[in-house]
Amino acid sequence: MENTLHILNGDSSKLKFEQSRIKGTATVWRDVLSDGPVSIDFASPDFWQSRKTFFSSFFGVISLRYEQDVIAEFKKIQKFNAYDEVVLWFEYDLFCQINLIALLHWFKNQEIKAPKISLICVGWEEGFEGLVGLGEIPTDDYPSLYERRRILGSNDFNLASDAYLAYCSEDPRDLETFILLPSNEFPYLGLAFMAHLKRFPSSKTGFNVIEEKIMELINEGNTNLKSLIRELLKWQHLFGFGDLQYLKYLENLKPIFKDFENLELKRDFDSSMIKRDYYLGGANASDWLWDDELQEIKLKAHS
Repeated sequence: MENTLHILNGDSSKLKFEQSRIKGTATVWRDVLSDGPVSIDFASPDFWQSRKTFFSSFFGVISLRYEQDVIAEFKKIQKFNAYDEVVLWFEYDLFCQINLIALLHWFKNQEIKAPKISLICVGWEEGFEGLVGLGEIPTDDYPSLYERRRILGSNDFNLASDAYLAYCSEDPRDLETFILLPSNEFPYLGLAFMAHLKRFPSSKTGFNVIEEKIMELINEGNTNLKSLIRELLKWQHLFGFGDLQYLKYLENLKPIFKDFENLELKRDFDSSMIKRDYYLGGANASDWLWDDELQEIKLKAHS
């Protein structure tokens, strides 16, 4: 169908999509809602302003570039009613799942009802071992993925919207329902939320799972920055992060380094040296602890 809007999860996926010669108009949903401030008034002027400020401070992206790369691209999505169908192309990881549920939350709340909206969400795919993303699937297989797309109904939009509202909540325990009662329609959402909760500091060590992996890799001899980031990208299972995000995690650990440039850790350090003045979803990272033994998030007792 030529009069179709295809919303891709990233630029590399868009390139492969265009090479597949599937008909329609392709655009990319480029924000990174797995990091930084989020709110239930998705795509409002206040929302965009908070995201622009975050991108500037976190990624070093100037406001003009954010407007060009993210907001201008989203304006193409806002013209969805000009199409007969909207097809969403996403993956299993945290990065994609948060962007997906935010988008479906937005579609649900549009006064003008959308045309047919369908979803392609890859992860466990026949012929592959383990979870795979769109970038790992051959271009020749894209038409088959397209043919197997799932038409979304009101229950899908309601569930996705509820999940996004839970992600925006200041109480991350609101996510537990989606983890304990996984959805057949969104089979990767619970896994992604579990990965999200593990980004909170551990009740045992005070460091989150990513920080612990960084320290483990350094102690194993990965003291070259490029090598360290490469190992983190190979290790990540459900995060879907890029190198800039891991660089920021590393930078946040600066207080525990004796020599940051050479990635040499101090002999004596503890998690109290790390600043937690940031948000994960709608929750303040300093207020919550992840209990790996009980596999649950807990409110931190402040002295």
